[in-house]
Amino acid sequence: MLGKLTIHPLFWVTIGLAIITGRFKEVILLFTIVLIHELGHAAAAHYYRWRISKIVLLPFGGVAIVDEHGNRPIHEEFVVILAGPMQHVWMVGVGFFIFEGGLITDSLFNLFIFHNMIVLLFNLLPIWPLDGGKLLFLLYTIIFPYKAAHRHMIYSSAVFLFILILFTVFWFPEQLSLWLVISFLAAAHFKEWKHHPYVYIRFLLDRYTKVYVGKEATLSVLPHMRVSEVLSLLYRGRHYSISIKELDVCADEQVLLEAYFRKKQVGCAVGTLFR
Repeated sequence: MLGKLTIHPLFWVTIGLAIITGRFKEVILLFTIVLIHELGHAAAAHYYRWRISKIVLLPFGGVAIVDEHGNRPIHEEFVVILAGPMQHVWMVGVGFFIFEGGLITDSLFNLFIFHNMIVLLFNLLPIWPLDGGKLLFLLYTIIFPYKAAHRHMIYSSAVFLFILILFTVFWFPEQLSLWLVISFLAAAHFKEWKHHPYVYIRFLLDRYTKVYVGKEATLSVLPHMRVSEVLSLLYRGRHYSISIKELDVCADEQVLLEAYFRKKQVGCAVGTLFR
C-alpha cells in the first residue's frame, strides 16, 4: 500500500533560498532527482507488499515511512534500501543519451550529473535515517539481537554525524543548506534515540500479533532470567524455541511474548512460567 507524498518544510526553505539566489532551475532538477530516488524505495516496498504510510521529500533525499517493524526478511529490506540509490544509475545513463542527442546543454548535463552524485553519495553516509544509516542498522541486526542492534546503530550514527559536522565546520561553514540538513539529521537522530524503547517494543509486538516466519533457532536460557531479559536476546529473521536449562523445558517464543504483552509478566523469571 502506497502512502501519501509529503514535502518536508526544509525543502520549501531550500526552494526559497534558491529563488533568492537565482538558482531555481537547480532546485527543480534536485526535486526531480529526489522524487525518483524515493519512488525507487516505494516501488520496491510495494513489490514486497510492505505498508508505506508516508513518503517525505527532503533536499538531500527522502524518507519512506513504513509500517514494518524489523520483522520482514533481511533480503527484502536490503533490496528496498538499495532501490533508491540504484535509480541514480539509470538516471545518469538516460541523462547521457539525452545530452548526446543534443537535447540539453553541457552546463545542464553537468549540473544533472553533479546533483545525482551528491544525492547518491550523501544518502549512503552511515547516518540515520539516510540509506547508509539503514544499511548499517540492517548489518547490526545480523550481528546483534534486535534491541542491541538498534542501540549500536544510534551510537554509530552519532559518531558519523559528529564527523559530518566537523567536516562542514572546516570545509563548508558557509553552506546554509548543508547546515539545515545537518539540523534535520540531528533532530531525527535524537528522536530515534528517544524512541529506542518503543522501536524495540514494536518489534516484539509485531512478532506477537502476526504469524512470524523465520529461520528456526533455539535459545538456551537459565530459569532465573526474566521474560524481558530473554526477549531482548531475539534476533530478527529467526523464529525461536526457548530452551530452559535445568528444567528440561522447550517452549515457542510465543509463550514468552504472551507473558510479556497479555499477562504483563515482564519481570517474571522464565522458570516460573512452567512450574
